[in-house]
Amino acid sequence: MVIKKVENKLERIIEGTFARLFSSAIKPVEMSRRIVREIERHRSIGVNGENLAPNDFDVVISQDDFDNFADASESIRRELEERIRDYSYQEAYGFLGSVNVNLNADRNLRNGTLKIDARFKQNENGYPPGALVLPDGQRIVLAEATISIGRLQESTIFIDDPSISRNQAKIDMGENGYLLSDLGSTNGTSVNGFPISQHWLVDHDQIEFGQYSVRFEAS
Repeated sequence: MVIKKVENKLERIIEGTFARLFSSAIKPVEMSRRIVREIERHRSIGVNGENLAPNDFDVVISQDDFDNFADASESIRRELEERIRDYSYQEAYGFLGSVNVNLNADRNLRNGTLKIDARFKQNENGYPPGALVLPDGQRIVLAEATISIGRLQESTIFIDDPSISRNQAKIDMGENGYLLSDLGSTNGTSVNGFPISQHWLVDHDQIEFGQYSVRFEAS
């Protein structure tokens, strides 16, 4: 199960390199479970009847716990964001904007306690949430009206792979989301194993530019 996989990754952070940091009572796995409960508490219905989950979270812990987590805070934050995306995908929840988790300290909180504030937040530039996840896990947010993809250095997303054409494809933002178009590339563009000329992207689409594979995430 996807959710269990994310929990296991959080547990490995604790048991691995950062184990010495986590002497406090609060653990990242508990943060992730509390976030899921907050999603269920605050989920709502959009204007078109779609199920929406909050996408902006403040996770507040004690100062001592925050100091203990300092060296691993970015890893924890990324894993919590992944948990939110995967859980919401599993439950067919959408988002108003990109998923974001902030980890903060409150000197008035006792060690081992936490507070979570969940909000619905649109992206400041007005673009819908959307990103490509590269094979190394890097997320490239689709924050321009048109994204060019190819082996040209001038491409918005430059991919140095011999199976990719200089002008491989583009992604246009439209009223219905993101439209992927192949630009007559030599080895073609496929989505979920099927060659395409144009395709409206949906969450977790697997895209192959030639032999180079990326994943689209709607959040």
